[in-house]
Amino acid sequence: MATRQEIMREIDNLNKTIEDTNLRKEEALLNLGILVYQKVREGLLENDEIDRICEPIIGFDHVIYDSKVKIHNHKKQLEGIKCSCGANLNPEDRFCGTCGKKVELPVDNIEYITCERCLSDIDRTSTFCPCCGIKLFKLDLNKK
Repeated sequence: MATRQEIMREIDNLNKTIEDTNLRKEEALLNLGILVYQKVREGLLENDEIDRICEPIIGFDHVIYDSKVKIHNHKKQLEGIKCSCGANLNPEDRFCGTCGKKVELPVDNIEYITCERCLSDIDRTSTFCPCCGIKLFKLDLNKK
């Protein structure tokens, strides 16, 4: 018959096994979830229940995407604009301090559409939404 101490050690070992196995299970479930979400984003898996679960994740993707776009725009703004003579300009400059040329800000000529899934503004010529990854042939391309 095992002693009380041996039984307690065995219980501790079993609890450690359970804890380690649960961690590996959680990692496997996370990897499965990521794979399923990628398949949903690629349009390869369609299921109403899974779509409902993915809906808030798509919202999270939208927030992350918009924040990254804003960071990129802020960084561009901090870098300033370059004059054709090579001088660095500030966004508020109207004329170049080096050559005197009038500052002309670049115009954004990109035509945008709104993604039906995540509501991001995306370049009309894109094949996939850069935010949620949906194939754009599923979108109404006449929609603004």
